[in-house]
Amino acid sequence: MKEIPIISLEEWTDISSLLIKELKKINHNGLVLFRNFSIETYSCDENDSQEPTNRLQLAKLTGTDRDLKSPFWNEPGHDFEHDKNSSCKLPSEIIYAYVVEANNTGYLVHYEPGIPEEMDLLSGLDETHGLLVYDENKLKRVSKNEHWFQGNPIDALLMIFKLEE
Repeated sequence: MKEIPIISLEEWTDISSLLIKELKKINHNGLVLFRNFSIETYSCDENDSQEPTNRLQLAKLTGTDRDLKSPFWNEPGHDFEHDKNSSCKLPSEIIYAYVVEANNTGYLVHYEPGIPEEMDLLSGLDETHGLLVYDENKLKRVSKNEHWFQGNPIDALLMIFKLEE
């Protein structure tokens, strides 16, 4: 089984100094995808009890924090419109993420394909969140936000960042 590196940060701004270093460690060149996620989520069952799901553990095992119960987004102009066109994809076969170009001062976001811009993707994150970093070449971009895995998600996942406990 592939061992996914988990990098603990003191604060989210530390990613600027570590991202390039960590990508060099694994000999990755090129664009990556950033997907932030909640480390633990809760869902209600038919008895209205709260069932926790450890999304960090799920990502370590499968390569994605999404499962078969994860929702599809359908924001026109930003996501593939699953409500209008069938993608024949399961929720666990897609992610909503940002294309990122790592550089020596941090990263630039390619929200519009091929146009790098400064965008803070970490400002809303805290200790309850993690950040999955994917190899952009192993996913197909179908909209600004949505990407489909071209193989097993675990093969696309490069590393996970989270705050120290």
